[in-house]
Amino acid sequence: MKAEENVLEAVFNPRGMAVIGASPSDFATLSQMKTKIREHLYLVNPKYTEVLGRKCHSSILDVEAPVDYASIAVSAAVLPKILEECIEKGVKVAQIFTAGFSETGLPERIAREEELKKIARGRIRLIGPNCFGVYCPKAGLAIVPESPLEEGHIGVVAQSGSFAESFSYFAMTKNLRFSKVVSYGNAADLDGADFLDYLTDDPDTHIIAFYVEGTRNAPRLCRALSRAAGQKPVVAIKGGMTEQGMRAAASHTASLAGAPDIWRGFFKQCGVLQVENFDEMVNVLIARENSPLPAGRSMALISNSGGFSVIQTDLCHQAGIAVPRFAAATVEALRALVPAAGTGIGNPLDAWPIYYNIKPEGNIADIIRIVAADPGIDMLVFQFDQFRYLRRVMGRDVDAHMRRLRELMVEGLSRAKADAQKPVLVTVSLDPYLEDEEDRRHNLLLKNAFAAAGLPVYASLEQTVKAAASLCRWAEIGRRA
Repeated sequence: MKAEENVLEAVFNPRGMAVIGASPSDFATLSQMKTKIREHLYLVNPKYTEVLGRKCHSSILDVEAPVDYASIAVSAAVLPKILEECIEKGVKVAQIFTAGFSETGLPERIAREEELKKIARGRIRLIGPNCFGVYCPKAGLAIVPESPLEEGHIGVVAQSGSFAESFSYFAMTKNLRFSKVVSYGNAADLDGADFLDYLTDDPDTHIIAFYVEGTRNAPRLCRALSRAAGQKPVVAIKGGMTEQGMRAAASHTASLAGAPDIWRGFFKQCGVLQVENFDEMVNVLIARENSPLPAGRSMALISNSGGFSVIQTDLCHQAGIAVPRFAAATVEALRALVPAAGTGIGNPLDAWPIYYNIKPEGNIADIIRIVAADPGIDMLVFQFDQFRYLRRVMGRDVDAHMRRLRELMVEGLSRAKADAQKPVLVTVSLDPYLEDEEDRRHNLLLKNAFAAAGLPVYASLEQTVKAAASLCRWAEIGRRA
């Protein structure tokens, strides 16, 4: 393990990085040029003497500075020669973007991958082939030009390059930030277990997300996942859980997929939270990054629609979440603040008139505080879908009203999260088909205000409830462990 740590340090903290196959349109070149690695970034391509204003070398052997890590995007035919030059240069790890190896299933392409492994064995470590490489904001490594420069605490290990790339890109809109993201493709050498072991010991990584299509060494992967989950929350997706998906996985990364039930038992044995798809993983990571784990499965819902309360309750029930009655003291406190006409003092709580009150007392912040303090409630979901009604009533005063209302909602939810130590999740219903520009502007302002306060925000109640259910499962995994 110690030797692997040293090797992977050369990836995530390289003294120098080379992009071999650099060009003005190459995304690897474009991605690194805006980051801190640019001072130790060396471009290599015999077709150019300059790329994007930077010197371009004809060979990595022409680079005078030390290079620990090389990202290679050249044709499969010249890869053996490039690898030999990297070895001669003293490169410690080479990431191979190039595809067309064992994932094709063709004997001659499988043989090409075996040739790369033979060249590399004992001389250089490989990531890939058929992968996007590494995103590490701290070091300045990026997968796509849109990757945020800010550091975070989520580590991602993904067999799929597109999966890793999606995290790098969607981080901008989902307010997620990462410590390290790596895609490892065909895993001809370094594989998922190597990177899981590294992230387990990485002080910058607090949560691990794992996407796997298959493994050639299940016992080793089990050991790595179990060790990781014993120290940090781990959430995983198994790609290829259907017959068609297994076939696709085999042609994507040459993976031995295995039966779905075996993988479900595998993750359970390792103490890993398994989710079904990318959106579900993103949504639970948003919640886990910003919430404590719930003590149980009871939820309070604050909304502005009594008519949808039955549907909302059904949605929770289907997710295995209870929507219990409030305690008598909670109901009494709410009755003192919420007008009786047209409202429902229950759970879900329909308190629409309160959105028109922005006075110092008896406002939405007080309602949130009362509900969150109920001893029978483990989680709070706050749904806002009131702007179009406020807009009709308030007219030209709606901007000032919404500004103060945003402050009250953020204040109430932030205080509830801190005082009650319960998960607080928010739904801001965003529907581009029903909204005009003014609706979108105010909903976006509200979403951004919640996110800036460290509150997980979702575009639909269904997403919110699923994320809450995943938090419950994560808490139960921890209690079993």
